[in-house]
Amino acid sequence: MVQIPLHISAIFIALVFTIAFFIVISLQACGRKATLPTDELNKIFIFATISILFWLVFILVVAERGILNNFHSMPPRIFIVTLPIILLILLLFLSPKFLRLTDHLNPFWLIYPQCFRIIMELILWLLYRYHIVPRQMTFEGWNFDILAGLTAPFVAYYCFRKQKWSPIVAIIWNFGGLLLLANIIIISMLSTPYPFRYFMNEPANTIIFNFPFVWLPSFVVPFALLLHLLSLRRLFRKNAAGEVITSVSV
Repeated sequence: MVQIPLHISAIFIALVFTIAFFIVISLQACGRKATLPTDELNKIFIFATISILFWLVFILVVAERGILNNFHSMPPRIFIVTLPIILLILLLFLSPKFLRLTDHLNPFWLIYPQCFRIIMELILWLLYRYHIVPRQMTFEGWNFDILAGLTAPFVAYYCFRKQKWSPIVAIIWNFGGLLLLANIIIISMLSTPYPFRYFMNEPANTIIFNFPFVWLPSFVVPFALLLHLLSLRRLFRKNAAGEVITSVSV
């Protein structure tokens, strides 16, 4: 098992729970804006909190039991903790209730939180400096995901606060962010010790199979994906006049 410095693990765990907190309070804010009854707001809070904690604990148990560390099993066992969350995101997009609820979230808050990717990329860079992840998984190599984090505050502010930039800028930014996300996912998988490994430089990418960084592909990356998809859905929705909706009251 890879020995990860405690301070790096602590920063990453703090990031994960910050994301979890953001999800819960965002759903509650949407519920209040939708003028839902107090008891229903409480149900949303309890359900969201328990669901997130259950998922994080489930991933932790799977990783700690070493289930993911069989690199010869096909399909890759990492799918045990990634496919369910991707399927959940797809199900959420088929849920009219969920979509109506998130319609009350200001589009600013679908882009601005993506600045968390700055912290995530700095964490990966620190891991590289400790010779725990390969160079190509950092911004010194082929991972340019930090660009999404650096530009997110500007796109959110000038598109939805100041409204000086066209919504098309936000659409292009979202697609660019998805490409950056896909890029690091592919690089990460091709750096693992699986039979299809392409990047043969050491160390191999094994941290995503162990606690706490198993939460990266199974919670952090899906969160970034969900924000992009919700943002694009909002931007592509049109009002009766045929204009892209650019703002919704908070």
